[in-house]
Amino acid sequence: MCEANKMEDTTKEKCCRGNELYGTVILSLSFTFIFTAYLAIQNLQSSLNQVDGLGVISLSCLYAMIIVSGILAPAIIRVIGFNWSLIASFICHIIYTATNFYPTFATLVPSSVLLGITAGPMWTGQSVYLANKAYSYAQITSKDPHAILSIYNGIFFCMFETTQITGNIVSSLVLHQGTYNETFNTLCGKDDCPVLTNSSRIVEPERYIVYTLLGVFLAFDIVGLLISAFLLPPLNQSVDYVKQGCVKQSLISCGKALGDLDLLLLVPLILFMAMEQAILWTDFTKSYISCPFGIQQIGFIMAAYGGSTTVFALLFSRLAEYSGRYVLFGMAAAINMAIFISLFYFDPWIANQSNIFVIAVIWGASEGIWQTQSNALIALLFPEKKESAFANYHTWKAIGFTITFVYGNFLCVSSKLYIAIALLAVAVLLYTIVEIRVRRRRRSQDIVSS
Repeated sequence: MCEANKMEDTTKEKCCRGNELYGTVILSLSFTFIFTAYLAIQNLQSSLNQVDGLGVISLSCLYAMIIVSGILAPAIIRVIGFNWSLIASFICHIIYTATNFYPTFATLVPSSVLLGITAGPMWTGQSVYLANKAYSYAQITSKDPHAILSIYNGIFFCMFETTQITGNIVSSLVLHQGTYNETFNTLCGKDDCPVLTNSSRIVEPERYIVYTLLGVFLAFDIVGLLISAFLLPPLNQSVDYVKQGCVKQSLISCGKALGDLDLLLLVPLILFMAMEQAILWTDFTKSYISCPFGIQQIGFIMAAYGGSTTVFALLFSRLAEYSGRYVLFGMAAAINMAIFISLFYFDPWIANQSNIFVIAVIWGASEGIWQTQSNALIALLFPEKKESAFANYHTWKAIGFTITFVYGNFLCVSSKLYIAIALLAVAVLLYTIVEIRVRRRRRSQDIVSS
């Protein structure tokens, strides 16, 4: 049944060409509005919903469901299409933001599960959409696909990372209207342990302040939904077709992708990218910012991180054409290793708040590389099976997030840093093997063609 529409698919593909850049910008803009709200709320979860670990537990449930939805993403996308996958997920973002007005295990956890169910198809659809537009433009202009993939991913993540600026600045400006007493804690930084009775306890703002903040974020969600619903061009029919006979093939291809040696070797790197973000969102914001400086400072510091990520995402996406991705990956790994080691020796009580800003800015530089180059790498290594490859990519990231959030309720910050450093070392080693394998294949192809 999949073969029956090849001629129709080819015609539709030709009709859809020419709007590659427009589609990329609109997609990026819709994500910018949605994640302005989501990421700011996520950065506050470990500090704002501390009772019984509700904030971190809700994030664990969210990313655990992304594991399932990531595996099923190709089938879901083929049934309802890329655009409807995005719209469904954005509606769930609105529901998630709304339940934060009254956060309990009966409200926040179910909305987190619902959001996780739709997040897998959303992120897989986003990755395939960008890759499709990039390859289409590369064919039209006869340019290097990797260079176009880096540029298009650079555009997306440059706009996407501005959410860390807008959302977090809004967060701090609103939270600064509250009144705060001294933070009830004795341990901050690497010594913060959730299992200890004297672990950090963050002073929360008045509820009317929180309601004001959530109202602003709810407005951002609604605007993002409207942009995707009315302005986003549909993806080519050659990719976005609706055939029940193809759903089974989609699931089979997703499973087969797990057997690809290159993808398996990249799993530790994908897990690490999730782990370092989870540490940033929960432990860094709570133990290194809220604990010594107050919850109202999270937004300003994370905005500095977002600004850095935005600038470096755009910069490195352009430099990739000249430096090669392996140089950039090596740079990102070195930066993250240096950050985690420095966090061991960093004493938040003695250090100046400006030191935290510096760490956030440097962290943003590595994130600018991970975000743009990892997506470009997956699209380049698996051009014929982008859907299943990206589904696996986002599924493994969800696994990394879930594992980190789950043990986050039991391990001290110092233990989490040890785990991250060890995983990074393994990830760099296996990624190097992947690059060697890719280079050998290219040499073999060159010999055969000559």
